[in-house]
Amino acid sequence: MAQQFNPKRVLRQISNPLLKDFFEQQGHPLDVEWDQLSNTQMDDVFDAWQRLPDADRKAIEIAFHDVHEMANEDGTRVIIEEGQYHGEDLSPLLEPMESRYDKALWTFMNRPAVWDAGVRFAKADTLWGGRSWVKRGNMPCADPKSDGEALREFQEAMSAFYRDRQGRGHHCKVEHFPRGGDLHYYFVYLSDYADTYINFDDAGHFQRTPERRAFEIVFAYDKDTCTLEMYAKGGKKVVEPLQRIFSRIILDEPLPAEEPGVHPYQLDGLMDRNFTFQTDPEDGIEQVTLRAMRLSILGRKRGRITLEPDPEDGRDRIYEMLEDDLNRRRLPKSILHVTKATINFKLNGNGHGRSLTFDVTYPNGCSLKSKREDQRLLGEKYLKRWEIDVA
Repeated sequence: MAQQFNPKRVLRQISNPLLKDFFEQQGHPLDVEWDQLSNTQMDDVFDAWQRLPDADRKAIEIAFHDVHEMANEDGTRVIIEEGQYHGEDLSPLLEPMESRYDKALWTFMNRPAVWDAGVRFAKADTLWGGRSWVKRGNMPCADPKSDGEALREFQEAMSAFYRDRQGRGHHCKVEHFPRGGDLHYYFVYLSDYADTYINFDDAGHFQRTPERRAFEIVFAYDKDTCTLEMYAKGGKKVVEPLQRIFSRIILDEPLPAEEPGVHPYQLDGLMDRNFTFQTDPEDGIEQVTLRAMRLSILGRKRGRITLEPDPEDGRDRIYEMLEDDLNRRRLPKSILHVTKATINFKLNGNGHGRSLTFDVTYPNGCSLKSKREDQRLLGEKYLKRWEIDVA
């Protein structure tokens, strides 16, 4: 079991020359007789640290907290692995050091990129195996996106999901860190509910301070095995929508059905105004129109958005309605899920009649079953081609 953080114990575990260099690097050389101190005589160092301005003292305390968390076998392993990812074998440099605290603090001081990623991975590793850590196979196999635009879209979607579903998450920050050759971690930080905490101000006065702290979601995508592991509290009603958001934005693919034997229809692509209903001339289809669309908000059990314009208003009217509605409700498409679509084929009468209208419902419902055989086959052909039917 990990020991509780004790600042004096941390100071005693770090060699004096390294500790002296650390304070100097932070811009706060301490007025202590370093040469006269043994590693266990840290009262003078501690007192000098505590006399620093409040903000500087707290910043150093945070650094020591992280050093304490990394000063163990797993922390050292993560540092070495992350160094290898950055093209450097740190083992020869770390091995001669007196303690794991020295290894951790030296990395903090000298390899900031390795340290920054390593701290996050180590914290994620401590979450693994808990009730809120879940793994899912059958994910799309794709190169995960990590560019600024994708991360911003992911931030907006995560914020919108929690804002709509739980009334929190108004602010969001996403950070991407590759780990090894095929693992990609996405750390999502969202603003929590406001609360009041009892503390002391810089003058030592007792006070109640309102704060809005952050909570964390972790996504770990393995490109080699096409699996996604994630840490998120809330059970299936939260996890499944977040998997869907991740797949849609980061993998640029719809989330496939997890249960074997299910033949789902994927309708979310229909929200794109540029969705192409390509057909073959010999089938006599003059025009394909999306007549109606029903949407749900990911993670919300109740409430639907139904769009059904007048058929005489043209094929683009439904997208105008969609965009107007989303702007009014501040809902990005990435947190919406199309649960039903009504599609119309305008036919030239070449053996299939003049019109074919049918409904497709997520995950596996379609009214084509009730149509005559030739129309059913025609509709099924194009649902496959347009990748709406992904069975």
